[in-house]
Amino acid sequence: MSVRWTTAVALFGAKEGPLEDLLRAVQGIVSDELGEKFHPYTLEQIHGTLIGLDFVIDQDSGLLIQEHYSEVTGSATPVVPEEALAILRSALEPSLRVRIGGFGPRSATTFASRGEHPYHRMFSVQGDAFVLTGWPLVTIERGSSQIPLNDLRRSMNKAGLMHHYHRSMTDSDNDLYLVIGHHEASPGHETAAAVSKVRSYLAEHPIEVDLGIEQVTVVVSESRTLAPTLFTGRVPADEKAILKLFT
Repeated sequence: MSVRWTTAVALFGAKEGPLEDLLRAVQGIVSDELGEKFHPYTLEQIHGTLIGLDFVIDQDSGLLIQEHYSEVTGSATPVVPEEALAILRSALEPSLRVRIGGFGPRSATTFASRGEHPYHRMFSVQGDAFVLTGWPLVTIERGSSQIPLNDLRRSMNKAGLMHHYHRSMTDSDNDLYLVIGHHEASPGHETAAAVSKVRSYLAEHPIEVDLGIEQVTVVVSESRTLAPTLFTGRVPADEKAILKLFT
């Protein structure tokens, strides 16, 4: 039986304006460097992951649980879908403003991302994936005392869900990351050249996007790429359909 990925994401679907322009420019730079070795996502497919909503049925209790939550906490706490959706609404009403780009290699910064300067994290190769990363504007302006994306993800613990980049109860992840495509058998010097050129472009062409509850989609797919999709539902418009996924 195929594994199904159920994920709450932002910015899934059609793109327009500065975000569309930025994604096209970044994919174009990578494509120019790698040619056919680069396999870009469609613009509609690109998304910012908020948190995984995956679950299994616990054989002992019959309850819905998230395996990652159980592994980290040692507790088979049941998933509460209604609470998860309520947390999303609360965290993103009003909307959260996120900036992508705008960092040079020596830019002064108020925060680090996984211990690194944001210039190095705003575009990177992770495995075979090219990853674009942005951060809440409030974090950029005020520093790591204000980490609303991490707060959203950590709040999901109340609903029996653990963010997959939280490996302990004290881990922090305030990144909004968007995979723009993958490479196939590209030498390290080629991917490094592509990353360097994209970083230079992003340093001079930052954009800001709003993440509001209207931009959140729950997607079910048999692939982490979320293509093809088996289900898409907007929060809060399609909450009844979303909740049926957990029954």
